[in-house]
Amino acid sequence: MKSHLAEDIRIARPRFHLQTRDGLYAPIAFLFVTERMRDDILHERALLVSTLPPAQRARQQKLFERYDPVAGARGFTALLELYRYPFAGSH
Repeated sequence: MKSHLAEDIRIARPRFHLQTRDGLYAPIAFLFVTERMRDDILHERALLVSTLPPAQRARQQKLFERYDPVAGARGFTALLELYRYPFAGSH
């Protein structure tokens, strides 16, 4: 039986990051981030980092620090709350 432990498993097309020339991933800075998007972005980041060699992981983390999806989701939630979402009486 073939062992798949040594295989290089990567995400074919990341949804929230763009691959750079040096093989790292640059975050896409979204203006609005829902809580689900935040969770998906963080999950994708964990998968991307796990596929990189240990020598590149620190550089990748610095790229990820340029954009914080948790802060984006907090800002989006604050914006919704500013306009009292869910809107009262909309049902």
